Amino acid sequence: MKTFFKIFLILFNSAQFIIPQSELEKDFDILKYTLEVDFYNNYSEPFPHSFDGTLEIEFRALNDLNQIKLNASSFSLMINKIEGKDFSYKHSADTLFINFNKTIKKNSSEKIKIYYTHNDVVDGAFFVKDGMLFTNNAPQGARRWLPCFDHPSDKALFELKAKTPADVLLGSNGLLVDSAKNADTIYYNWKTEYPLSTYLIVISSKKNYKMDEIKWKSLNGKNIPVRFYWNEGENKSALEHIKNITPEMMKYFSELLCDYPFEKNGYATLNELFIFGGMENQTLISLCPNCWNEDLIAHEFSHQWFGNMITLKTWSDVWLNEGFATFAEGLWIEHRFGKKAYNEYIKIQAERFFQAENKFPIFNREWRNKIPDINILYNGEIIYAKAASVLQMLRYTLGDSIFFAALKSYTNDKSLQYGNISTEEFIAKFMNYTGRDIGWFFNQWLAGTHYPIYKNYYSITQESSDYFVDLVFTQENKENIYYKMPFEVEILFEDGTSIKESVFNEMNNQNFQFIYQKKPIKIYFDPEENILLKEMFVEELENVIIDE
Repeated sequence: MKTFFKIFLILFNSAQFIIPQSELEKDFDILKYTLEVDFYNNYSEPFPHSFDGTLEIEFRALNDLNQIKLNASSFSLMINKIEGKDFSYKHSADTLFINFNKTIKKNSSEKIKIYYTHNDVVDGAFFVKDGMLFTNNAPQGARRWLPCFDHPSDKALFELKAKTPADVLLGSNGLLVDSAKNADTIYYNWKTEYPLSTYLIVISSKKNYKMDEIKWKSLNGKNIPVRFYWNEGENKSALEHIKNITPEMMKYFSELLCDYPFEKNGYATLNELFIFGGMENQTLISLCPNCWNEDLIAHEFSHQWFGNMITLKTWSDVWLNEGFATFAEGLWIEHRFGKKAYNEYIKIQAERFFQAENKFPIFNREWRNKIPDINILYNGEIIYAKAASVLQMLRYTLGDSIFFAALKSYTNDKSLQYGNISTEEFIAKFMNYTGRDIGWFFNQWLAGTHYPIYKNYYSITQESSDYFVDLVFTQENKENIYYKMPFEVEILFEDGTSIKESVFNEMNNQNFQFIYQKKPIKIYFDPEENILLKEMFVEELENVIIDE
């Protein structure tokens, strides 16, 4: 218990003191990006990756300011010119340094305009092939095709003005303000109403793209357009199924959480260059080719709340995105197909974690300063499956009524909507919503690497007409953590009846005793497998019932 308590203090109290270096250096807040790009030549052979862009950045000084530093790949971007107030600039080491000759005063807003060229190189974020052009930024790809402050904590409005051939359909974040056609050219103008992080900026476009649109009326009566961009030859019946269930899905999550938080919803299937199954870009989700899969759609759509409206503060908090979206995928399955289907789904997530060869904590504070390899950051067994399993165990621990009320409070919290949250802040918020001191729960499951290994004992004895059931809880774990959890125990009696008892196991060799007036014959620990992540061995002690 002493070691456990020390770990809890380190995790919870550090919220006030550990700040990512990138945030410590941030003296400005970007308010809006306005990007004008000429993509006209990218859709024809030889399908170059080069384009010219003009980016206007409006920012506010958080302190007296003499310099701003933007992320800008030295490999793929060439800065041609910058317009603004008296300054000098330097582009090196993937950073654009802009030095102001006159101090910009705190709280004042300024604009700079950057003229740049994207080189004809493959950079892993800006993709061009056979008449298709798209972007994929997560986690730090935006800096490869536009100068920006490429950190999830910096959320800004985004406006795109793009020039393409007239036979190209181009989708992006927000609403389509205009698409003016002039001879063989079309000029798209997309604009967001809500701020977003750079990793959620997206462009999806193609020659002869197909597009369908439906309208959904939100709970507050607002008409929300939903766009479906798709490729010729895809499974049209699967697409039609997704279009048909989309209103129900939007209604379900809006009622479960808060009303749909954005001005548009949309999906775009891409090509084989897209390495993910899906990517939750704000208001325009990217999908792999022909991936009109209901479970995938539910996962990515739920990100509009978990990740887009309330965004992780640093990449150490990525489980708040992916764990919640994986869990929400299960909730959609429960809504559609019932509790049994949900239980099967969530047990599969637990099994995915057990199969993981490389086990590490869900919450990794060191990722604040240095993002790990993408296969670690987006590790399916830990960040997705284990985190979803932990959320189900939180649901069990709190009970449905308290848990879902807290989830609704979380997504309706005006102090969080369209902003950012850290893991420590989330824990404090959830404890406040529930009125429960559950820091112990988050500490063990987020900071722990493995899971409890129970070696439990029970005995059944008789004294006169009373039957005594003694339960002893022990753990022999692979780490120096004792996992505290509420525990259900089922007592089976000789007459065929049974009873469930609830206990709270919080220490090793903890004993619980129950007395009955009829004969117990069997004890089942956690009969419904509510503690998903565990190994359990149960042994009956030798002293058994002695008949009179």
